[in-house]
Amino acid sequence: MTLDLRLLRREIRAQKATPARLNDLAAADVTLARLIARQYYTPVPVLETLASHADVFTRRNVAGHSRTPTATLIQLARERRFHVLKALASNRGTPGEVINKLARHHHHTVRAACLGHPQLSFNRYYQLAHDTHPDVQTAWLEHELTLIRCKSTPLPTPDELAAWLASPHISFRHVLARHLYLLLPEQQTATADALLTNDDPVIREHVILYASEAMQNLHSRNPSPWVRGVIAARTTDPDLVRSLLDDPDEHVRRAATRNPQHIAHPGAHP
Repeated sequence: MTLDLRLLRREIRAQKATPARLNDLAAADVTLARLIARQYYTPVPVLETLASHADVFTRRNVAGHSRTPTATLIQLARERRFHVLKALASNRGTPGEVINKLARHHHHTVRAACLGHPQLSFNRYYQLAHDTHPDVQTAWLEHELTLIRCKSTPLPTPDELAAWLASPHISFRHVLARHLYLLLPEQQTATADALLTNDDPVIREHVILYASEAMQNLHSRNPSPWVRGVIAARTTDPDLVRSLLDDPDEHVRRAATRNPQHIAHPGAHP
């Protein structure tokens, strides 16, 4: 079967397989149907036929295919299976009216899949930013930060940043913690200090580099060697440097030896 699939891929890529042959193969075996619906060079008439296939994952592949005609995409929008609708929402060829309707779908994964679509209206985008489901809010933040990284949208205002920090969803704060490098320097420190008030080890590891020295020193006994190592290399507290020179972790001890306090006063360590 593996060899047959490879040969079939080559036939489709070389455009040697006729629509009739591909339809027969798809009707004979569901694995072949899924494969055919996924291949870029599959003829459009075959994709139109497979849009009505009994297998949901074959229809999903058709819904996500870049060559699927608009009329077929509109037909697939009548589906109830969220697997198909998610693929449809991610297909850049899906018309705007379909996308804006899917952005209000009852299943949160379908709504989240609409976020990156160029035809999504501003009103729907704004609604998704305030969606009640944490996964949709988190997906919105990831998309917004991607736009900031590409300089397609401005940096957040202080009010927007305060609203992000106030999110009750831990996954939302995880995403924000991983992207502090995108913010302005003064925003980085203030945001890192605010995030360090969360008792979450993942957040602490992401933001410790950007935090103020006072907030860093509060976490000098953190279980994470990475967090202690950052503090060991940066703190200006000589007593803290001395204590971290005796840390059980080798990497933390090395970081402490690179601290300017230790370099300036090497004899301070017993």
